[in-house]
Amino acid sequence: MILVQTVVNWLIIIMGAVLMLFSLLLIALHFSSEITNTRIQKMREQLICLISGEADARRMKHKIYDILQAGCETASLSEIRGIRSLRGLQVISEITDELDTEKRAVLRRAIEQEWYFQYLQKQLCGSNIDSIILVVKLIGTLQITRCTQDVVTQIYCHRNVTQMQHIGLLSLCLLGAERELITICRDQTIASLLSFRTLEELFSVYQGDRKKLCKALITTAADQYIRRTCVKAIGENGYTDLAELVMPLLSNNQLNSRIDAVRTLGRLAYEPARTSILSLALNERWEMRAVVATALGFFSGDAVENTLLELICDREWWVRYRAAESLLLYPDHEALLERVRRKNDRFALEMMEFAIRKDALTRKGAA
Repeated sequence: MILVQTVVNWLIIIMGAVLMLFSLLLIALHFSSEITNTRIQKMREQLICLISGEADARRMKHKIYDILQAGCETASLSEIRGIRSLRGLQVISEITDELDTEKRAVLRRAIEQEWYFQYLQKQLCGSNIDSIILVVKLIGTLQITRCTQDVVTQIYCHRNVTQMQHIGLLSLCLLGAERELITICRDQTIASLLSFRTLEELFSVYQGDRKKLCKALITTAADQYIRRTCVKAIGENGYTDLAELVMPLLSNNQLNSRIDAVRTLGRLAYEPARTSILSLALNERWEMRAVVATALGFFSGDAVENTLLELICDREWWVRYRAAESLLLYPDHEALLERVRRKNDRFALEMMEFAIRKDALTRKGAA
């Protein structure tokens, strides 16, 4: 009986050991399966990223946002695989445009760390124009001021590349690099490849003293579009004390420059320019007469009112329309309509009535 009991005990021990062994094996298999699945998942993600550039860009974008969300003073980009590449630069450039000031500061600190900053410097010394343009854009949008001279160098090295000139000047404007901007804009060896509208947009984001920049470039810039941009900025920003610098342009041989000068001096209601603007109401170009009609709306006096009443009878629709808009500034519309009727010009009367009705509807809508 004792022998049987002993055998049974040993069998129980053996079975317990076997069960324990199988349990350990199952646990080991479970962890092994998890590790394998993780590796497979990681390999799958890498394969997708290799096949799809969009997926790789999304991965990098999420990683960067995670770093920015943490807001760590020592945030590093070194953990993001592939960030030092053209695609990485594109992702950072896209993200930078979406960030607020605080997050941009975090990203700037991460980019200025030696590990990534060396890569940016290497790109600026390379031959890939796409990478160089992206780096130059980053310098401006993140306001990496120690790289201001690098931007200037790239503008000179690629002076015949329109996109580089655009991005380069944009970066200098965002950096508020007054001295560098003035030097480049005055340089006769750099022909401006940008349109008037593009230059206007660039100057509108300038982070320095815009008035001082306009004063420096209105008469000295190598390109007429830059000078015209300064003239327009003077009017839009109300730099009345710079109006005297605009006056000589009223006799400029370029029609567009004269038009810009009339528009700006009118907007400033600069009295010394009134006589000259009145004389331009007889200009043979309807574009000039239309601008004069608008500019005279900022002045007062019998001569101004009489000239506007002549312009509302102009043969060109736009001149009549601008003259009617300016005449609306006079309070007694009934008396104004009567004076227009005495002109015996049906088209002038129709335009004045149209302008009054439109003004009434606008006021009603605003109320």
